[in-house]
Order: sequence, then C-alpha cells, then structure tokens
Amino acid sequence: MKVLASAALLALCGQVCASDCVVRVAYPDRDRPPYYLGNGPAIPDAPGAGAELLRQAVHATGCTPALVRLPPARIKLALTNGSIDFALVDLRDNETPYSALPRTAAGLPDTRRGMRLTAVVYVRAADGLPASTVPGDYFRNRILASNQSSSLGDQLRADGYKVDDGSADASSNMEKLMLRRVDGFTIAVSNPDAADASVAARQGANLVRLPIPLRTSTAWLSASTAYHQQHREQVEAVWTWWGDNSTRRLAELVRQYGKVAP
Repeated sequence: MKVLASAALLALCGQVCASDCVVRVAYPDRDRPPYYLGNGPAIPDAPGAGAELLRQAVHATGCTPALVRLPPARIKLALTNGSIDFALVDLRDNETPYSALPRTAAGLPDTRRGMRLTAVVYVRAADGLPASTVPGDYFRNRILASNQSSSLGDQLRADGYKVDDGSADASSNMEKLMLRRVDGFTIAVSNPDAADASVAARQGANLVRLPIPLRTSTAWLSASTAYHQQHREQVEAVWTWWGDNSTRRLAELVRQYGKVAP
C-alpha cells in the first residue's frame, strides 16, 4: 500500500512540477524563535523551524512554496477569502472548522493527517498542587500566561479563561510565573514532555508540569475551501505528507536551528 501511495505521489509531483505551481502559505509575522524568525512581512533567509516545515510540506508535491507573513489576526481572514492557499490552523477537538481539512471516509476530520497538540501547564513547585489537579477547572478564576501571537491564548480567552499573552517567549513567561504575576504558564506541544528539559534548564525544580493537560487540539495544514476544490489531489497529498512527517520533521528542524526552547 505504501509503495502504491509513493508511486501515486511521485506521479502527482511530476504533474504539478510540469505546471510549475506556486502555493501561497501564510504564517505569523512575529519573531518566535525557533519557529518563526524576524518581524514584518519580509521573509528571512532562515525563516525558522515552523516556516521551513511549511516549505517542506509544499515541496513534497513538487510545488513551489511562496511564504507569506501576516499579522496573526489576518491569517484566518486570508484563508477563508482565498487570498492565501494554506495556513497552519490549530483547532481544539470538536471545534467547527472554517477552512478545508482532511476527512475520513465517514466525513470526519482525519486527525491522522494532522499534528496532534497538547496544551500543558507549568506551575510553581512551591504551590504544592496535587498531581490530580485538573487545569481546566483550577485556572477558571486564575491567570494563565501564554506566548504572544500563539493561537492558544486566543482560544483560551474565547473559552473564558484569563490570559496574559504579553510576552513573546517561554523564558519571559517562566519569569513572570516565578514573580507571581500569573498562576501558570501554558504552551501547546506535540509531545506532553517536549518542553520539560527546556523548563528545567531555566528554572530547575522551581517549576513543574501538571500531569493532566489543559486541552488537546490538532494543528492542521489547512487549505482555503476554493483552493481545495480546484486542486483536490495536490491538497490531499500535502495533507498525507503532513500527517506522516510533520511531528518528526519539526523536531529535527528545531534541533537544526540550534534551539531547545519551546
């Protein structure tokens, strides 16, 4: 089956390469090392691990990726009105999609072709919270720090949580937590323990991760509805590559960029 799928993908690559297709892929115009580097609309030569991953997904079908940096609030609008072709969309489980996603034979979103994310929460060890603490309940009336420009902060705020996303990186949010300006720091990761080493390197045993996650979601490389309708086979191939490779390749790219921090 894999051999047949690979042969089909190669055949598809030959078709789209011949047409020299260019695919517009949007990502946030915020500096968030190691995922996105630089500010503003210009694309740096080394754009960051996340941007490189988007490029690789499009290259897998033989098309040329045209990266587009946009303010985070404009990405959803650009995807829905078709002015871009693809963008990374983080949707919590059972959330209604607003653009094209891979589907199962039953018509449900196919999470096997998305990158599964877990929103974990770090708290002060001195607070002595039990391992059984449910973050979704505990933080209803407390303040959570989230990285600036991440979709997680917007989603949590829409769900009624108090969110402080004024800091651009994890290190600043850890300091904010230690200074008791917030009650917890949350970040979405592909593996629950992905940020543990980075947190320990900065704060030692002062911060601990709650065993129960705050939420689960899927990071989809979503296509605009119009683009999916016009290039269905190509989009499906991108989605298949994303499901098979995105988690592993992102970890490799983060290492290549020489960063450990989430």
